[in-house]
Amino acid sequence: MTAFFNTFQLYNSLGITMKRLAILLGIALLASLVVSAAGQGTQGIRVFGEGTATVPADTVIISVGVQSNNTNASQAAAENALLLNKTIDALTGAGVQKDEIMPGQSSGISSSHFVSNICRRVNNTTICENTSNASSLLTSSILIRLKTTDQDKVNSVLETAKSRGAMASVMGYSISDKSQAIADARKKAIENSKSNAEDMASAAGVKLGKAIDISDYGYPDISFNEPFGSPVNARGTVSVTSYVAVTYEIL
Repeated sequence: MTAFFNTFQLYNSLGITMKRLAILLGIALLASLVVSAAGQGTQGIRVFGEGTATVPADTVIISVGVQSNNTNASQAAAENALLLNKTIDALTGAGVQKDEIMPGQSSGISSSHFVSNICRRVNNTTICENTSNASSLLTSSILIRLKTTDQDKVNSVLETAKSRGAMASVMGYSISDKSQAIADARKKAIENSKSNAEDMASAAGVKLGKAIDISDYGYPDISFNEPFGSPVNARGTVSVTSYVAVTYEIL
């Protein structure tokens, strides 16, 4: 391990980039990467690839929540349930489909405690009084997977919820069918693996053949490109990243 770091420091001092260093290390490990395909003794090299496909979202995820500061927990929950049900009725009346409202609710309690120290002079004597105030806030919320990214429709849902006294905001974007995006990302990952293999083969002075083994590793990463709570001013996008391991022939 020490020898590896010494070698890295030497290469780094000579201005060799990480990509070139990876190629050089790949050459050094080429012998250990030789594999046998289908028992035929085919010489090969195994490399990894990464590819990302970015596609327009077709679904908007909206959070709708209500709050109660009633100190009685049962009454606070009942107040939230009543207000949330009225908000849901208003949303369905405004065109939100029942299957777009995700089942279940999430609840959370936030508490605060304030302490103040008030002093005053009485007959040349300072008298201080401590006062405290505690409060709690129960928040109940639901998620809506709105099957559109039309800005007017999204704004209508947000305003309808707010008009009933609820809080509402866009939490993110999604796609209903991820299969095509995953396929596109995997294709780019394979292309990336071939480019990496060609760099290694060229540096080693050998010729690269066809792919003889391809496999996914890990699960595709799916991420929202719009930050949570962002204003709805444009269609969101979703990025899908695929990772593959590919073995290529060495001719």
